[in-house]
Amino acid sequence: MRHRRRKPIMKATLIFFLTIAAVSAYGQTVTGTNQISLDEAIRIALDKNYDTRSAGLGLESAQISKTQANDNLLPDATATGSYSYDKPLTNSTNVFTGVTAVPDATHTLSYSIRAGINLYNGGFNSASIHAAEYKLDAARYNLKWVRQSVAFNVTSAYITALRNKELLVSAQTTYSQDSALMVRVQAQYDAGAAARTAVYQQQSVLGQDELTKIQAANNYDNALADLLFLLDIAPNISGSYDVSLKGIDTSLAGIKSRGGDLQASPSTYDDLLQRREDLAAQRSNILAQEEGISITRSALLPSLDASFGIGGSGTNTDIANIPFSHSLGGGLNLRIPLFDKMQTRLQIDIEKVQIDQSKVELNRSEEQFRNQIALAENNLRSSQQAVDASDRALVAAEESLRAATEKLRVGAGIQVDVIVAEGLASTARVNHINAVYNYLLAVKQLEYLLGKTNY
Repeated sequence: MRHRRRKPIMKATLIFFLTIAAVSAYGQTVTGTNQISLDEAIRIALDKNYDTRSAGLGLESAQISKTQANDNLLPDATATGSYSYDKPLTNSTNVFTGVTAVPDATHTLSYSIRAGINLYNGGFNSASIHAAEYKLDAARYNLKWVRQSVAFNVTSAYITALRNKELLVSAQTTYSQDSALMVRVQAQYDAGAAARTAVYQQQSVLGQDELTKIQAANNYDNALADLLFLLDIAPNISGSYDVSLKGIDTSLAGIKSRGGDLQASPSTYDDLLQRREDLAAQRSNILAQEEGISITRSALLPSLDASFGIGGSGTNTDIANIPFSHSLGGGLNLRIPLFDKMQTRLQIDIEKVQIDQSKVELNRSEEQFRNQIALAENNLRSSQQAVDASDRALVAAEESLRAATEKLRVGAGIQVDVIVAEGLASTARVNHINAVYNYLLAVKQLEYLLGKTNY
């Protein structure tokens, strides 16, 4: 009888080791062949991300517009030349002599060189230059802010990918532990030491674990896809890309040390509001809008232009011997607008309203920034407390699982206690992972809002 029971136990032991090997092999698929660190991801994004490329082109366009406004002060010059050929088709007859004359063809050449310069145009050129300068400042601020935003978005996506990677490992760990317990329960059942219901219970638990593992793997793949999109990299179809903790300290001491000095007192808000590049870009755009009013108003004022030119023309039947008559010319042209049906004044009123709207948007952005700081500080504080609580809960849950497993092993406990303890341990691991990465993300967000990063 004893000999017959040994075979199921040996069979169960073999199944146990095969299960562990299979789980270990599955866990190895989490890591891709091309690991991208957080710093590498940010560098790639700053070079290839669509937002940074668009903002860079916006800066290039603003620089060209500034040159265009300056060049408008230069004189303009034109040169023209013309040639005409005239051949009468009708002969002329002298009525007195009766002689018929065949008229010759004539050639006409002419040229002119003209130059003009604006002496005064109601301040249009000056206002255009100032507006272009403010728009250029806004484009520079915008590019700087976009780079900070892209860096933070990449950081957030990277941390999300790391979180899902850890959750996948946790799901694999739970599956591995429950698989080992399944082998033990099966062995006990084969030996007559456990009921059939115990096997069914553990199979049900193992099935739920597998579903959790499948969902965790899908979440990790999706998180990687979101990250690679920010980097302008093709989707991770072949599974060749992966994230790593290189340069990221997720230990409790490490992340707490990062968040300890992130404090923003109300007295520092004004300085932060002045230094934030997105708000500075809004202010520069408002200044450009104000210069736009001066540009529009210039249509109501007189304009004075000066011109100078030289030209000549001549006609002859022999194109090689055309006698030219040359002339010099110059003058002033004064234009005084009298009435334009109030269109310019109404346009100025519209632009003033638009400036008021821009100022309202700026005020809202400033208040929104204050609110973001307050929310980020609240998140940092609560996430730090959550890390401490989840750490204590994880230690207790793992100890409870160890005790329940040991009792079952020596025959002093029941399988249900182990199942409950394993569920609590799995939940505690997930909660601890989420708490750690929530805190890490809260630190990164507050650093971003306080201007602690510079890309």
